Amino acid sequence: MTSNSSSLQIIVLHTIKHKENGLVVQCYTDRGGRESLFIKYSNKSKGKINISQLHPLAILDVELSVMKLGSMESIKEAIPIVRLASIRGDIYKSSIALFISELILRSVREIEENAQLYSFLSNAVLTLENIKEGVSNFHPWFLVNFCRHLGYSPKIEHAPEEELFDIVTAEYIRTPDSETICFNETDSLLLYLFLKSSAQDLYQIKIDGEKRHQFIGQMIKYLSFHIGSELKIESLDVLHEVFE
Repeated sequence: MTSNSSSLQIIVLHTIKHKENGLVVQCYTDRGGRESLFIKYSNKSKGKINISQLHPLAILDVELSVMKLGSMESIKEAIPIVRLASIRGDIYKSSIALFISELILRSVREIEENAQLYSFLSNAVLTLENIKEGVSNFHPWFLVNFCRHLGYSPKIEHAPEEELFDIVTAEYIRTPDSETICFNETDSLLLYLFLKSSAQDLYQIKIDGEKRHQFIGQMIKYLSFHIGSELKIESLDVLHEVFE
């Protein structure tokens, strides 16, 4: 037991059923990075928690209970900070939300406060909710900027001209050798365009579904290399089908 209840802000990543009336909420919080919190609810009464609010990328104000499930803290009350009607109601945006939440879940392991990363993630959710044009380019744009906020920022000084992006050194090079692992010419240019674009300008990047899928695959390969483990994002294939 804890001595006092406390509050925090969370971004929901995933939920796991626990017995008959419980959920483990995997989330990213403003106080401690990646965390898992427990919710006990009742199907017979409305209570203080609406389970439907625990969708991917939901941003909630949470009050913690003094009770714990083992070492896991429990949620006493959860209130949405913003109603994400567009993300929940649009198949394209909801598919992107599923991809982003899985990407965060599989790539961020630190259990420590990172205010800058939390701010980036929460602002990205709000941007996805409100964006009107260029929705199909939002997830590659997010992935590129997510890498930057994790500390794996590509080194770019100018637009690539006959240069390829080297995954290992995170630099553009002109003459790759047999030891280098590089993006192809198209993906190298797309990386530059996404790094230099704001979310509001994404509609100006003209690529088809296949090229977008290929680029995301290369960015996941890049991120996997730098975090030291292979990322398998199951929602990527679903996302590809939606945007075909």
